[in-house]
Amino acid sequence: MDPGQAPRPRLHLILDHTTKNPDAATTATVWNPEDELHGHVDLSSAEDLRIDGITIYFEGVSRNWINETNVRIHRVLKAERKFLSQAHDILPSNISRKDSSPGAFVFEAPFHFIISRAIPCTNPDSPEQCLQLPPSLNLGEEFVDQCTGIRFAQPRIIYFLRATVSFTTRDYQDCKSLETFLPVTIAPYTEELPPTETDDFPMEFKERESKVLRRSLMGGTLGTMNVSLQEPPALVYDTSSTGSSTTALMRLEFQPTSTSSNDVPKSLQGLSFTVFSLVRVKTFYSVKSFPRLPSQTLLESFSEMRLRDGIIKLETQNVRDASWGYRFSLDSQADASPASQLGLSVSAKGASENGNGQVSMTSEPNGKWISNWTVPIEVNGRLLPSFCSSLVARFYTLIVRVKVAGARQERFDLEVPLQVIHTPPGKADSPTVEPVRERFLEYRRASESSWFGDDSLESEQDPPQYYP
Repeated sequence: MDPGQAPRPRLHLILDHTTKNPDAATTATVWNPEDELHGHVDLSSAEDLRIDGITIYFEGVSRNWINETNVRIHRVLKAERKFLSQAHDILPSNISRKDSSPGAFVFEAPFHFIISRAIPCTNPDSPEQCLQLPPSLNLGEEFVDQCTGIRFAQPRIIYFLRATVSFTTRDYQDCKSLETFLPVTIAPYTEELPPTETDDFPMEFKERESKVLRRSLMGGTLGTMNVSLQEPPALVYDTSSTGSSTTALMRLEFQPTSTSSNDVPKSLQGLSFTVFSLVRVKTFYSVKSFPRLPSQTLLESFSEMRLRDGIIKLETQNVRDASWGYRFSLDSQADASPASQLGLSVSAKGASENGNGQVSMTSEPNGKWISNWTVPIEVNGRLLPSFCSSLVARFYTLIVRVKVAGARQERFDLEVPLQVIHTPPGKADSPTVEPVRERFLEYRRASESSWFGDDSLESEQDPPQYYP
């Protein structure tokens, strides 16, 4: 700039945090759907200006990048997708000039937005979870476009206020424009959806597994054990939650080989179990719109998509005295006495836990032994909600391994969906919420099956870090 030339005009966006976060000077402000974004834009100049127009935007953008695979020459693929844009044209009558020192000209104009709950969409076939506003998110390595200075990540979802102003200087009568941005952190509210139709994702989930139990490697068979796991109720966070918990129902069904009713209870009481569990965090991102709801199966055919895979370890359970109840088959119930139809239970703790009466059996029944367990899911810290957008999606699953001891060691590996939801505050709740910082996402899987490896599930240490 020449010494005699006036400084260039400066444009600033000022957002009012007073109502949302009175302590905004020391803590970050997180905004939620239906919050009001209001403030003003300042234009300061060393000379008088004629303002031709001011427009304020509230926008949401996904900016992702990936390394192209299966090519000889390394190439970066990137995508920028604007999924939200609200505009506010400032009326000339709302632009005022503030009192200022001599030689300074300051113009001010107010703005006001209400954050929407949903993304505008004209496609009626879009899944419900893909129509909600996604949360602010920035993961993985950043890539900066050297031509534009725009930052991309793996993935990145950002919201910001943007102001543009066009003006004319009094001296030169030439039209100029300025633009400025102010980032805004968004944490949307979500709702629990119906349980996932796991049959639609045959390669994604594993709700049950059956194996034959043997006394030893070369010994005879005890029977067939079937372990099944149900999708648990969602992990629920409100605005003040620093953690969340829920439980999953797991069922063990044992079909004995022996026809002797006296041998089976003794065999069952001789079994002990170790239950390892973890929450799997799956973040899908792409440089092209997902052709359908993203899944691991889609990774094989959709080369423009990637998966960030993380885990949260849960508490290990040791079950040495499981409570078993006997359930008769329909054929047996037709000939059984009313008392025997109630079932038989075996446990040193007593049968009351499963609601089964303890009765003796006068004839050999047909049926199976059942034990119902709960798997606790307790997460310290806030997680992002489950969500899906055109370029980014976040899903969770519960992985459980059951190891059987007391017979030839067998293990059962299961994986079921898990939802994470953020609920709006009640009237008495505090509206202040901390930004989500997910440290566990530094862990990445080394292969498609590595989360079922001993290092991930059974080791007391954190799994080895993996970076692509």
